[in-house]
Amino acid sequence: MTEDEIYRTSTQYRLWSFTPEKLASLRNSTNALAAERVKAAIKKSRESGQAQPAASADSSGFSTPLGENGQANGSAHGDKDAEVETLTVDEERMLVEYYCSQAKTIGEAKEFSFPIHVIATAVQFMKRFYLSNSPMTYHPRVIMMTSLYFATKTEPHYMGLDKYVRNLQSGLGKKKKVTNEDILAPEFILTQGIRFTFDVKHPFHALRGVHMEMQAMVEGQAALLPGEGRTAKEVQEAMQALPPKDGAMLQDSAAALRKRLDDAYGQAKLTLGSAGILTDAYFLYTPSQIMFASLLLADEALTSFYLSTKFPSATSASTIFPKVMATIRLCAEMLQSFEQLGRDELIRIDKKIYKCQNPEKVDLVSLNRAQKRDETVDGKLDESVAKRRKLEREKSMREGEDIFGPQLEKNGAGG
Repeated sequence: MTEDEIYRTSTQYRLWSFTPEKLASLRNSTNALAAERVKAAIKKSRESGQAQPAASADSSGFSTPLGENGQANGSAHGDKDAEVETLTVDEERMLVEYYCSQAKTIGEAKEFSFPIHVIATAVQFMKRFYLSNSPMTYHPRVIMMTSLYFATKTEPHYMGLDKYVRNLQSGLGKKKKVTNEDILAPEFILTQGIRFTFDVKHPFHALRGVHMEMQAMVEGQAALLPGEGRTAKEVQEAMQALPPKDGAMLQDSAAALRKRLDDAYGQAKLTLGSAGILTDAYFLYTPSQIMFASLLLADEALTSFYLSTKFPSATSASTIFPKVMATIRLCAEMLQSFEQLGRDELIRIDKKIYKCQNPEKVDLVSLNRAQKRDETVDGKLDESVAKRRKLEREKSMREGEDIFGPQLEKNGAGG
């Protein structure tokens, strides 16, 4: 099997690769369903006279709506007759994107110093979860903390729960009290939301591999494909004759080319660790396409030259190569257009979600405790409950494609 065929058997391709239209449709459906349920839950809460539990502020101070004096602006559902204004699809996407960036910030903090693949996995767990769940149902701040912890389990970088909570508390300071239950309570909800698919394929290893291969080209030691028609020395000379980047002087020595290559690698690595994981790139492109897009942004001439050596025959060079480059350029445009959400816009959205949070799902810790009480007999998990959970999990795995649509055709987004 080729690497492309192997990738097509993965859950990432079968369940989490979409066309732009399918991705937008899925988000629209999730938003519409959540808005309907939130309005019903708030109406029920108002009629019963119950107050919505207030969400406490996180380390950024963005989890409660703040007025000019920095105080929370009253009850979320105070007026029984007030129309509930729910989040739009774009507002949901921006809020999730912000908390994904917060997961990255926390993971990079000195208390954790997680490798980028752990952070990237946590971010993808969040992004996958919110394709079928709304921030109005489960606040991203809550899912963020659990996703980051869960990623340490699925990646070879496990951190014990006590240590994780201790480090998280150290980073948050006194602004937010975090307990072990806060992390564990949403865990099963998260695994359901990501359809029990814990493997996330990233572009980081591919970038390192291409960097090593291009280093061999720079040294005149390239392992060329049959039909290339040039020797390794001739490929080296062709690389040295490439147009300089950004109007710099022509770099016709191996040492200068090595530096140029290392600079491109460093810049591409930064792009993969930021826009690469925070945009929708993982849903729309393969890891290799994302990797080449980041490299293209770093140094287009070097990247195009390298890719051209992978299509030595005249037929593939004239037909397949342009299609590959077109896809990579589209991905590069997405990465290049990425912008962090502004503070003013974030505060506006956060004030809005404070008033349209599903009151039935705010306190996941209490819900988790109640569920455990209902499902245990003499302190042990009821056998019928355990069997039902197993059947539900197996059914979810079998019917995983029902919600997300059939497998993409070979000319789809995952190709």
